[in-house]
Amino acid sequence: MSSRPTRILVIRFSSIGDILLTAPAIVSLRAAIHGPCEIHFLTKSKMRGVAEGFGALIDCIHTIDSSTAEVTEELKSLGIDYIIDLHSNVRSRAIKRALGCVAFTLDKQNLSKWFLIRGWLKLPIAHIVERYIDSFQEAFGAAIPSAWPEMFAAATLPANFEARDGSWEVIAVGAAHVGKQLPIELMRSLIRRATANGRRTVLIGGQTDTEIGEALNEGSNNAVVNLVGKTSIAESAALLRGAERTYAGDTGMMHMSAAVGTPVTSIWGCTRPSLGMAPWSPASGSRALLPSGRDSLRPCSKLGNRCRFGGEKDCMHQHVVNQTEL
Repeated sequence: MSSRPTRILVIRFSSIGDILLTAPAIVSLRAAIHGPCEIHFLTKSKMRGVAEGFGALIDCIHTIDSSTAEVTEELKSLGIDYIIDLHSNVRSRAIKRALGCVAFTLDKQNLSKWFLIRGWLKLPIAHIVERYIDSFQEAFGAAIPSAWPEMFAAATLPANFEARDGSWEVIAVGAAHVGKQLPIELMRSLIRRATANGRRTVLIGGQTDTEIGEALNEGSNNAVVNLVGKTSIAESAALLRGAERTYAGDTGMMHMSAAVGTPVTSIWGCTRPSLGMAPWSPASGSRALLPSGRDSLRPCSKLGNRCRFGGEKDCMHQHVVNQTEL
């Protein structure tokens, strides 16, 4: 009898949060497979650092810059037995056609999301982790795990960051869309409160968020450590792991905080947890804050790129005028 392991290709190209949330699904998949197995993971090149944080949970990471043709022949040569398509887009369908093996595909629930945004659906959508696992549950008898696996175990703090200087909180300053972006007035309030409690505030974010980081750092008198645009994914994970708390919008760093076991205050604007993207299995003490005066179930948009209210009264700015829950 052959001792060859079962080879499974998991596909998720982006984004940070969506990739992180495949980790519990991969734990479930490994537990369900009888005998040895290899988990291969396909993502975008710029997301390699996220997948590397899974450690031994993934056996091999494959990446593309723009086209699946970059990896098709390599994947064919591996003899992949099953594909778990957790992205379900044009690129992932191209891989499934090219490899021709048995495939299981995520149900994105796009129609349900459309109904939810319009107020026609009165129930939340199942969490993405549940839907990831549902895609292959019947075939393998998989179960939902109770907690995150160890993530970013080898991650270290940035070389220029001194942990001995005192405890810290993290604010993830960036967001892909305005409906998820923490207002600068709100972040300044969080910084003042952390300072009053004797804690530093560490700012993290991408290169496009550097102006926000500089504005928040100005005049902070060393109460702020501005690392916006200056950390790798792994370094951000280490900063989050060591923090007392994370404040974040509906973003990848919100999910990262949950993944490394740090309490997270998730601050919601035009999107809602009802879309199935709340922090999964967050640490004790985590909180989700919804905009006051808004329907807690109905989001304005799927991505946070549209607001039903608009202007200075948009959903995120409700947290500026009502900070009692923070």
